[in-house]
Amino acid sequence: MKYRTYRIDLRVNNYRRTNFLIPDICPNCGKVNNPQSSEIGNIQYNGFKILYLRHYCPSCRQDHWSIQKVFPDDENNKPEMLTYAPSSSLRQFEKRICEFSPRFISMYHQAEKAENDGNLELAGMGYRAAEEILIKDYALKFSDDDAEKVSKHTLNSAIGHYFKDSEILGVAADVVRINGNDYAHWDRPEDFDVKQKLQELKAYLDIFISQINVKLMIKNPPVSRNHKSNK
Repeated sequence: MKYRTYRIDLRVNNYRRTNFLIPDICPNCGKVNNPQSSEIGNIQYNGFKILYLRHYCPSCRQDHWSIQKVFPDDENNKPEMLTYAPSSSLRQFEKRICEFSPRFISMYHQAEKAENDGNLELAGMGYRAAEEILIKDYALKFSDDDAEKVSKHTLNSAIGHYFKDSEILGVAADVVRINGNDYAHWDRPEDFDVKQKLQELKAYLDIFISQINVKLMIKNPPVSRNHKSNK
């Protein structure tokens, strides 16, 4: 779990600028975590406090909780996360992917939760649906088609149309599509291995996601040839 540092005023001497931690993603919904945090209690020790915090996520409107070790107003003293609830085993995505397609993130995590609960058939369908969302968000961003045109494409036709010049994206997307279809269709192959095919689907979905991330990086570079420093 990755964390970032925030600040809270405990309204007592030496704890006016206390640092605490939150995870980068909400453990309930898997979206970028920007909670409203509040203290619900603390215990004073010699040189530090044990702080009990409530974190309200405005995205899913659910609470998560933490117990942390925090220190007086000294920049050299870093907070320590002691425990966090609920614990999260959800995948963490690059921030740019989360911001680019938040519905993809939500659908992916719903599929992931189904998989974690042993509902592999639902997970397979969910991962396929997540891919379709990401593809159509990509098409709306990188093609000249408007939302109406993009929405009329089936997943199969969208892959063929928007990735005809990219073998990596096309092949990876097709593996996810075909395997995902087999989780939903009644007439799938008799030798279909539910668990093995799900791992195969996820592996190719990872390839697809990584390539979309690369395209987003290239589309929005931190510097360019027009940057002032052209030594």
